[in-house]
Amino acid sequence: MTKQFNIDRFEEIEDVMVDVEASINGNDEIVNETKAVPVGSREHILNLQLVMATTSVNHEYARIEYEESHDPERKEELMYYMSECRDKYDDAREELSDTNPLVLENFESDLVRQKQSTMVHYHA
Repeated sequence: MTKQFNIDRFEEIEDVMVDVEASINGNDEIVNETKAVPVGSREHILNLQLVMATTSVNHEYARIEYEESHDPERKEELMYYMSECRDKYDDAREELSDTNPLVLENFESDLVRQKQSTMVHYHA
């Protein structure tokens, strides 16, 4: 059985992820509701990696569900969801590329290997 995604589930995930579009103040810190995270800090980089990993895996599960679905409305919801995942991934990727390109390169290589080893989908 494939994991079901819907708009409510996506909004719950958004609440957990760091807002990569957060405004940057004059001290090069990302302003978060709870605290300021210095740009380029270990925590900042980890937050960007978290967004990338989460959205990448969620996109993959949604893609699998899309392939299995026969409901046009559900497919439309999944297309929207995958688009949102991709946009968030791209935003975080761009910011990580600007912050530390070497970390980005290594992280994406690891992410591809992880997905290849864990995202196995069998068709009956």
